[in-house]
Amino acid sequence: MGLKQLIREKALELGFEGIGFTGVEPLDLYIKEFRSRPEMYQWVTTPQFDLLRGAEVTQRYPWARSLLVLIRNYHRRRFPRQLIGVIGRCYQVDERKEKGSEHQRLMDFFAFLKDQGLKFRWDGEIPARMAAARAGVVTYGKNCFVYARGAMRGASWLESIPLVLDAELAPDEPSIELGCPDWCKNACVAACPTGALYAPKKMRPQRCIAYNTYFAPGLTPAELREPMGTWVYGCDRCQEVCPRNQPWLNQPLPDNPPLMARAEDFALERLLAMDTEYYLANIWPLCFYISRRQVAQWQMNAARALGNRGDREAAPLLARALADSPDYTVRAMAAWALGRLGGERAGKFLEAARPREDGMVRQEIEDALARARA
Repeated sequence: MGLKQLIREKALELGFEGIGFTGVEPLDLYIKEFRSRPEMYQWVTTPQFDLLRGAEVTQRYPWARSLLVLIRNYHRRRFPRQLIGVIGRCYQVDERKEKGSEHQRLMDFFAFLKDQGLKFRWDGEIPARMAAARAGVVTYGKNCFVYARGAMRGASWLESIPLVLDAELAPDEPSIELGCPDWCKNACVAACPTGALYAPKKMRPQRCIAYNTYFAPGLTPAELREPMGTWVYGCDRCQEVCPRNQPWLNQPLPDNPPLMARAEDFALERLLAMDTEYYLANIWPLCFYISRRQVAQWQMNAARALGNRGDREAAPLLARALADSPDYTVRAMAAWALGRLGGERAGKFLEAARPREDGMVRQEIEDALARARA
């Protein structure tokens, strides 16, 4: 058995949904698309992290001879109902800090590669979806996600994992193509709450809910708050409405007891009221894109989500955040959320806070009072 087939069989034996191989030539299509809209992608071209750098594999790894791409199914089990529409599915099972069974699957594959005498690297800068399409294991969707070929009922609930190898292995047939059915009327584009998806295969990253929950600095722009709904970390909306994902979503799946047991840790009320100790113990190990020093970003997101949820019983908790939070973004968003809830009680809380605030928070209070009285 040749080395390529041996590697393929081991990956499938370990439970990966697919594996493909491609060369280490620059990912030219990705580079071209990236450079056609530079103003949208400046935030991922920094000295610390640069996807353009990752698209030129041999510049960083002169010894590279092949790219191997695994696809991992992160939707093997059901997700807690109370986290749907709040935490993106892929983040609920991200084990990179907690190192569970999925992490061990990857470690076992790495150990196998080492046993074969192969040199390899897993580099997060390599554009994973484009690498997977060039390796023939996925096709693209209009929502810019990739969908499995020949596995997972063709769904997009997957992670693409590109590995640089020092062995020259024959590339597989690429599948850099749109796999959406002709009859789909751009369901994902129509459903994108913030207009981040503005055309098939076109996205404004800075309007994406995921970007605005964990990457964007400062106070969330006013025009995005209501469309962001109750999402506080990531978003699945364009995948949820996609016709290609319905066969996977509409099937019985086993429960995920460990995740079900911790779901209440992410209740919006707990997120808004949590202190740093609670954050570090319960939230950050699973959802670590927000810095351990930025608990306020979670609280700001939770305040906005509580306002959008529309339960006026949350008003006292929001009032407490408005009164006590040392972070202006939390106070400002709590004011906005109270205005979103409306009602006499919310109005009284806002009036009580107005004399002690100025600047941006004072303006949010004034705007919220106007909405609450409307």
